[in-house]
Amino acid sequence: MTELHRSLRGYQVFLDSVTEQELELIRQWRNDPAVSQFMLSQQLIDKEQQQAWFKKISNDSSQQHFMIRYKDQNIGVANIKACYQGETLLNSRAIEPGLYIADERYRSNILAFAPTLLLNDYCFDVLGTACLKACVKADNQAALHYNSKLGYQIEKQADLVEIVLYKDDYQRQSQGLKALLSRPSLKNQ
Repeated sequence: MTELHRSLRGYQVFLDSVTEQELELIRQWRNDPAVSQFMLSQQLIDKEQQQAWFKKISNDSSQQHFMIRYKDQNIGVANIKACYQGETLLNSRAIEPGLYIADERYRSNILAFAPTLLLNDYCFDVLGTACLKACVKADNQAALHYNSKLGYQIEKQADLVEIVLYKDDYQRQSQGLKALLSRPSLKNQ
């Protein structure tokens, strides 16, 4: 029987389940205008809201949240959620991934693809989902370009652009990125 993994490792990064000790750091990152400007909700989050969020996600089998680590440093947050109500991650037909890189040194860097590749592999190969779906603000051209490099296709375009990724497209499109991020020379930097 498949079960959810609390930690993932690959492409030079670690994804570890978010802990209560990391909540304040995550809240500070999330409230940073450089991060929040591309979020669907840009509301400032207070400590009580952050605690309530953590309590909710800690017992919710339809989602997982991870701290992204590179070279023993926290650099961002990633998550996956079942798209359809009543489904868990273990039986979801579609999963919505999300992430942000808080450390600006890695935002426009090839390393920004590493946690996405790791999450996508997990969703397709371990959880067995049929597809990944996301909504991106239409003015977030960087995210749209980023996702197109992974094989995402536009399903619906408006103020929010709905995109979808199927395993075959992902495998075809991500080969070069996977090879680059798996090179030994990058691992020793």
